[in-house]
Amino acid sequence: MTRKKKKKGGLQSFFAKKKKNRSKRKKTASFVTGLKIALSILFLTILVAGGAIGLIYMDRYVNFNRYVDNTGEPQTPDGSLKLMDPPIWLNQEWVDTLIAAAGGRRFPLDQASAKAVAERLSTLSWLENVQVQTTPEYLTVKADYRRPVGWIRAGRNQKVYIDTDMTVLDYIPVSTIPVIEIRGMASSGIPGPGQKWLADDAAAGVELLNWLYTMDLHFQHEKGESGEGTASLLEKKIPGKPLLDEIESVDVSNFAARKSRSASNLVLTVTDGTRVYWGAAWGQANVYFEADEKDKLARLYQFFMDHGDTLTGTAKYIELRWPQDSIPRPR
Repeated sequence: MTRKKKKKGGLQSFFAKKKKNRSKRKKTASFVTGLKIALSILFLTILVAGGAIGLIYMDRYVNFNRYVDNTGEPQTPDGSLKLMDPPIWLNQEWVDTLIAAAGGRRFPLDQASAKAVAERLSTLSWLENVQVQTTPEYLTVKADYRRPVGWIRAGRNQKVYIDTDMTVLDYIPVSTIPVIEIRGMASSGIPGPGQKWLADDAAAGVELLNWLYTMDLHFQHEKGESGEGTASLLEKKIPGKPLLDEIESVDVSNFAARKSRSASNLVLTVTDGTRVYWGAAWGQANVYFEADEKDKLARLYQFFMDHGDTLTGTAKYIELRWPQDSIPRPR
């Protein structure tokens, strides 16, 4: 006997229908909401893309108007100089000199302008292998910069620099690196800026100063890797500052023992007047039965660090020529 299903009636049937209708409405509302979100995203995407396209075309329009004259004829855009990889020691006075030599601060961005600027900059004694290229915004300048190592008095009120290749450079004040005076040259006939000076005594002074600069550079690099802490520097035996900062001059008047066989060929003078008897020119230590150059460097820097990173007020003089444990002579 089949039992007949009871039909829901009354409130039960009413609420069942209401629940079903609410479910349908929720699905419909959910679909509509999703559609609205999708359309909103699509609208914003189109708006942003359209804005970007508009900006691109506006930029083209502005750039075009920027480089046309009153008659509507296109004009060559202009731009400033951009130095590519300049050395860290290049201070503002050197940059100003470069700009003046180039002929100004802004130039037409074309090949003719690049060629003209390259030719002008090539006349500077401290630049070589000058290359100037055009970009949409700049004239880029790439060159090899001659670093001054020492300076020499070329007259009563005139100074010149010497680089590692013995090229004479124009004197422009520099404060970012130590440039040391070289004294006692036999010849006073110094060639003009941009020319090489064939003076063996001055070359010996330049080579010694360049070795000290290289040592300082090495230690400063080590210092950067170790950190600035005093304990860390002492542990690795790294000076806290460049030794060359305390050197005032190098005297080459007795180069090759031309005045005295027993006197030091090269003498460094510290800022307080203390003398450092270096001895023979680099590579000539064996000729004079002196300590090896590397041994001299090691002992000088060890003495520098042992006295709190200074050479001033530490000794009457510092003798490096002879291999020995104690190099200073007390006052």
